[in-house]
Amino acid sequence: MAKKVVIIGGGPGGYVAAIRAAQLGAEATVVEKDALGGTCLNWGCVPTKTLLHAARLYRLFQNTRKLGVYATGSFRFDKMVENKNAVVKTNVAGIESLFKRHNIKTLKGTGRLLDQSTVGVQTGDGNLIRETADAVVIATGSEPLVPSMIRLDKDRILTTNEVLDLDHRPGSIAIVGGSVSGCEFACLFGLLGSTVTLIEMLDCIVPTEDTEISRRLQGALKNLGVRVMTKAVIKTVEKEYPEGSTRLTTESGDQIKADYCLLAMGRKPDVEGVGLEHVGIEFSSKGITVNERMETNIRNVYAIGDVTGKLLLAHVASQQGIVAVENIMGIDSTMDYSAVPSFIYTDPEIGSVGIKEQEARAMGMDVLIGKAMFKTNAMAHALGNTTGFVKTLMDRETGRVLGVHILGPHATDLLSEAVTIVKTGMTVKEVKGVVHPHPTLSETIKEAVLASVDQAIYG
Repeated sequence: MAKKVVIIGGGPGGYVAAIRAAQLGAEATVVEKDALGGTCLNWGCVPTKTLLHAARLYRLFQNTRKLGVYATGSFRFDKMVENKNAVVKTNVAGIESLFKRHNIKTLKGTGRLLDQSTVGVQTGDGNLIRETADAVVIATGSEPLVPSMIRLDKDRILTTNEVLDLDHRPGSIAIVGGSVSGCEFACLFGLLGSTVTLIEMLDCIVPTEDTEISRRLQGALKNLGVRVMTKAVIKTVEKEYPEGSTRLTTESGDQIKADYCLLAMGRKPDVEGVGLEHVGIEFSSKGITVNERMETNIRNVYAIGDVTGKLLLAHVASQQGIVAVENIMGIDSTMDYSAVPSFIYTDPEIGSVGIKEQEARAMGMDVLIGKAMFKTNAMAHALGNTTGFVKTLMDRETGRVLGVHILGPHATDLLSEAVTIVKTGMTVKEVKGVVHPHPTLSETIKEAVLASVDQAIYG
């Protein structure tokens, strides 16, 4: 008899887990209160990248004459949103099609653990459906973090969810939070000509990235006309009446007025109402406690994705989902976080994997730094985009590549090769032996690795 796996949450962790479970012969059921695809597909990664792609095309059309292309550039934000919605709808339908193909059952409603092998599903019409399972996977994701001192009205004061439903370009917008989401939205509205103020409490934006890349991105945003405020802590956010605008005040007394305020201050694991306390699952405000097999402290109950508080990335959730169901199905599988890629779809793009220079220095590691500039790359010139560089870190003793960090054209696409290099522990000698096609942007990765060392040392 096939094992029955019930998954609470149909985001990139939950739906990938369901498909993998079905592939391994399990009877999979997914409980989802909203649309399949979760935050990433419906209110996060996919819709923001779709809008950013349109905004970057618009900006490209403003500068095509040097390429010999004469185009009139204008845009309609409402049509951009229509296209975004169509992209989301198509992808959701794709997941539904995969579920149908793999005979995966979907229950519409809010899932809650009644015991370690029973999930109660509260449907929209008030009914409670009980689903028993051999194993349960909690994949409830995360939600936008809104400090208690801020009143979220979802009209002028928005999170990253509501801002995607605007049907017009804001004349002005203040964005609180200079990490990934904040910078992407600052880039989006900056490219489209909005007056943008980006406010970050730390001394730099995207503080988890390479410090040189952070500094260069801040310069690029300023070139778009974005006002970047660092070391600025927000004290109050108020909606003004009858003007219908917002006023932000910092602890230092600065005031920022804008048509809209976007709160992009991070996300928190969605652990409320899942029944964790009832079953005795260990968790905190940082998320559900799991081991490398994605097991909780309760037998046959697993947790994956943002709700674990590990790395709040869609691709991490998907891999965690695969690890969880493989263990459920008797395949020994563990999660490895040593080469997890991160990227930011700004303009220029950012891609990163492995150790960063500031981390290596802080740990006292003996590393060599290599760098290749896109301005020396033939394809970058052909594309008319030579901004940025590739930076690599190499262990001096072993010659192993420890990190790759990219700022520039198609950085997000180049990242997969960088992940493979770091994940497999390739050395400078091994990278040197890989023949790259010419002319391509990918040549910069090899050039950066080779630039890190005197070739006489590593052959």
